[in-house]
Amino acid sequence: MTRYLTQFRYSSNSVAAMVKKPQDRRAAAEKLFGAAGGEIECMYFCFGEYDGLVITEFPTDVAAASALLAAGSSGAFSALKTTVLIPNERGIEAMEAAGKVAREYTPPTG
Repeated sequence: MTRYLTQFRYSSNSVAAMVKKPQDRRAAAEKLFGAAGGEIECMYFCFGEYDGLVITEFPTDVAAASALLAAGSSGAFSALKTTVLIPNERGIEAMEAAGKVAREYTPPTG
């Protein structure tokens, strides 16, 4: 399964609702991601540009996209940013493969 890092920013309505009635949103996220065949590895609140992040695993990119599109369409978030996470070992494999195909590319010249 592939891991994904999703950073999220709640909408102002969502923040107001959680301040008025504090709640654990992980259970709702687990239900949504689970319906798409995924699971949550960890979830954090954070300071800065985003209000939190979640690291998930999904069997396919389409499954991940379906859950994130559903979350985004809910109106609960003002921003979602997702990054595919590649394990270090797979990154090394990509470097090795890049070395083999790099000789086929000619960069632009001036």
